[in-house]
Amino acid sequence: MFFIKNAIDAYKKTFCYKGVAGRKSYILFALFQFLFLVLLRLITFLDYVAIIVGLLPLFVFLAGLAITVRRFHDFGLSGWWAILYFGVTFVVPIVLIIFVILAFFSFTADLVDGSYTAAYVVTSSIVRSTIEIYVVCITLSMLLALPKSKIENNKYRPADSISTPATDEAVS
Repeated sequence: MFFIKNAIDAYKKTFCYKGVAGRKSYILFALFQFLFLVLLRLITFLDYVAIIVGLLPLFVFLAGLAITVRRFHDFGLSGWWAILYFGVTFVVPIVLIIFVILAFFSFTADLVDGSYTAAYVVTSSIVRSTIEIYVVCITLSMLLALPKSKIENNKYRPADSISTPATDEAVS
């Protein structure tokens, strides 16, 4: 139950960039978000749902950005570091997708005789590369969960408190 409650809490604070987010809440949100996006990807194969579901990744991205900024605050860094973090998390998968597309075209160029074996190789390489992209994204996301909370000398956390969670009053 805490898993879902944590995710709902993070989505409620989509536009809250003040406060901190601890390791546990960040990991649980990242896991929930991954499972949600995989389920969303499976649902979008239905044509009539694709239009409605098309706007959800934007909301998921904004919620992820907010909790990432609060996570950077938790270990004493500015939220602007999230730009670099999201740059890496988006650039690495895009580079992998480009390699998959190049591999696909190089394999299809060899498909002169219409061999099913070559088509199977192309399909399996696309599936393998998609799995690799997901693994890279999950790994980068979990690396952000590793640093411990910085309680002393943290300008994003009051000195008199051990934990200052992001609150709705912090939204401005």
